[in-house]
Amino acid sequence: MAVDKRKCERCKGKCKHGRTWYYSFCIRGVRYKRAVPEAQTKYDALQAESKAKEAIFTGRYGSEPSNITLREFVEKEFLPWSKDNKRSWRNDVSRSKPILDYFKNKKMREITKLNVEQFKKTRLTNVNKRGKLRAPASVDLELALLSRIFTLAIERELMQSNPCKSVKKLRVMNLVERYLTADEESRLRTLLQESYPQLFDIFLIALHTGMRKMEICTLHKSQIDFQRESIHLKQTKSGKPRSVPIHPDIRPMLQRLTVGVGKNGYLFENPKTGKAVVDFKKAWYSALRDAKITGFRFHDIRHTFGTRAIDAGAPVSAVKEVMGHTDISTTMRYVHATEEGKRKAVEAAANWGKGKSSVPNLHHSPD
Repeated sequence: MAVDKRKCERCKGKCKHGRTWYYSFCIRGVRYKRAVPEAQTKYDALQAESKAKEAIFTGRYGSEPSNITLREFVEKEFLPWSKDNKRSWRNDVSRSKPILDYFKNKKMREITKLNVEQFKKTRLTNVNKRGKLRAPASVDLELALLSRIFTLAIERELMQSNPCKSVKKLRVMNLVERYLTADEESRLRTLLQESYPQLFDIFLIALHTGMRKMEICTLHKSQIDFQRESIHLKQTKSGKPRSVPIHPDIRPMLQRLTVGVGKNGYLFENPKTGKAVVDFKKAWYSALRDAKITGFRFHDIRHTFGTRAIDAGAPVSAVKEVMGHTDISTTMRYVHATEEGKRKAVEAAANWGKGKSSVPNLHHSPD
């Protein structure tokens, strides 16, 4: 028999119940035997035996479950790890807040797939700070973070399984097709130049290079190469260094910024901390409000750059390299045809075979 009831080996039958359930079985020549004092019936003992066999096959046998709470692990283990290993660790800090608010002091081993599904539903149906329903993509990012937290716990042998593993993502492509029109750019340029001079410089660099926000904010004078007319980016989102050509329109501005850098050499340096400026959200949205521009994020300047580059006839492969994408399909997400570009496409199709074309060659850059 795989399970049986016998005298407790520790107290020789003198414990409260006198007899205790045991399981005993052999796998690959190895004998596994253990008391199950919690078992009240034979069925309970059989269930314990079944779990023990499963633990052996998955390499978890003999490990005690951790009592660490989700909050303890996130604050003491995960966030310090994130800060040391991820450039986007600040996003993890902000996205972990609603996770901790929801699960409170719940132990990690007590969190089930059902709990995660309920968290997903709650986040999707509740409104955000702006009084609007939360975007599905935002919920997916929070689920991805929760899953990564559990994965790290498993790597550190504090957990045995990830309850997020079988929870389906929403996978809603809520991509925003937004780029700056000529009229919007004119209004924004004027306002930034008059009221937000530093933000004006950041805006121009983004508009002429397609660089990411953090790539611009952390620019160091050593990255600006006027001899080769390029900006060298070492720490990028993809982890691969790249070079971005310096457009003549921003060259004088870059020269001015490199001459007037702070003590640590950052082009946009916080004089109080000596560190690179990391955020300007309040000034940015104030400028948009004053310029009467709605639904436009700073990140959309990358969309604007990609759209204009393609409309002007630049090869998608070249735009991909400048923007720092590892996959050309990612570049296509940032490229949206303008009305002028659409007209050119229609005219090109109509003029096909007539020996003339009204659009530049989209496959080869001009000599």
